[in-house]
Amino acid sequence: SVSRTMFFTAFPRNLSRVSTFRRIPSEQILTKASRDSRTFILRPFSQQQNLLTSSTAMCRRHAHVQHSACKTVAPVDMLTSDQRSYLERIKKDYQSSLEATLHKHSTPAQRFVNKFADLHNAYSAYCAILQDMAECSSMLSDPDMQELAKAELSSLTTQLEEAYREIEGEISETLHPTRGDVILELRMATGGLESSLFTNELKVVYQNLAMSLGYSWKVLEEDREGEGLSRIEVEISGPGAYSIFQFEGGVHRVQRIPVNDTRVHTSTVVVIVMLKPEDLQIDINPYDLVVKYARSSGPGGQGVASTFSKCIMLHKPSGRTITSQATRAADQNKLDCLAKLHNVLLHEELNARDSDYERKQKQQAMNGDRSDKIRTYSYKTDRITDHRYKVSTAGIEDYLSNPSKFMGFHETVSRHWQLGKLAELASDLSK
Repeated sequence: SVSRTMFFTAFPRNLSRVSTFRRIPSEQILTKASRDSRTFILRPFSQQQNLLTSSTAMCRRHAHVQHSACKTVAPVDMLTSDQRSYLERIKKDYQSSLEATLHKHSTPAQRFVNKFADLHNAYSAYCAILQDMAECSSMLSDPDMQELAKAELSSLTTQLEEAYREIEGEISETLHPTRGDVILELRMATGGLESSLFTNELKVVYQNLAMSLGYSWKVLEEDREGEGLSRIEVEISGPGAYSIFQFEGGVHRVQRIPVNDTRVHTSTVVVIVMLKPEDLQIDINPYDLVVKYARSSGPGGQGVASTFSKCIMLHKPSGRTITSQATRAADQNKLDCLAKLHNVLLHEELNARDSDYERKQKQQAMNGDRSDKIRTYSYKTDRITDHRYKVSTAGIEDYLSNPSKFMGFHETVSRHWQLGKLAELASDLSK
């Protein structure tokens, strides 16, 4: 009989979070969904006409709604073309590196997976949300599902914005390391007294910013110049400290009228921002080693030459070959090779780090000339301009005294830097 007939209603994938397959008795028919309670509101059959016909039509309409000729709202992709190109390349390389770690125990592949795991996962979540939004948007043309689809789209839009912010943070982290403490150095350059005074003003700005963010401020060296500073070097410690100060490195130019003059003076201050060097730790992966044994040579007679105790160790990533035949025990010679290899790699890493540190210092300091500026503080126009990214903001005094104003300008500079970096990478990938 009709009263015993059962109907099954299936919904598109994006609404699976809201509902599951429901078994609906013939006495009731689905008319509305409640998002808050996650349950269905059903109307008695006594209020409906032609139950079998209307229910069958509704099921068919749900199954084919995405093919409707009505216009739907397409979800907005917040990623730029350069960001998407970069992320797609990371996704491809991540998958191949993951396979390499599973089958070949590849150390470089494992490093890649560890470095980009968070970014890959954030991008995957973002793409999943976009797909859900597209499917949910297709249901806006169905009057029976329109209200539920709108509510679901609103929730998904919020999730998409959160996922995008997470991707931005991960991209910034992968493009430029932002973890670690900071060694901040300020030096007076061109301009004499005015330069030393502005050096001291910038020191106060950075110190107030560090304190407002909960960072520690430790003075390592300080040289006074009258009422100003000729040089100061400080250590700033705290989570994300480098990400805040990384764009301050370079020549800062100030144009203003000194107290004892009527003309505009132009002076400069050199700011150097470096990651605090960490204690080096050399890890040697056993899979990167090729160990062979040979007959020892040299003094010692036949007792030495008759045993395969000489150890020959090849470190594949560096190409270094270490040998040892100090004892007649092969195992001991192998340990000796490992110790020698560790010292060699540590020495090379220290030299490379020192050279890189000096290069970055010179790159930021340049000559300290007015033409080398990265940023100008023009008191006449009351504007601060970052010449690297052609962005500016008004209100110098507010910028120098208000950490929130500083952070707003910092975020603008950071965003322009990231877009430029991604454009370079996208260009390299297309070659």
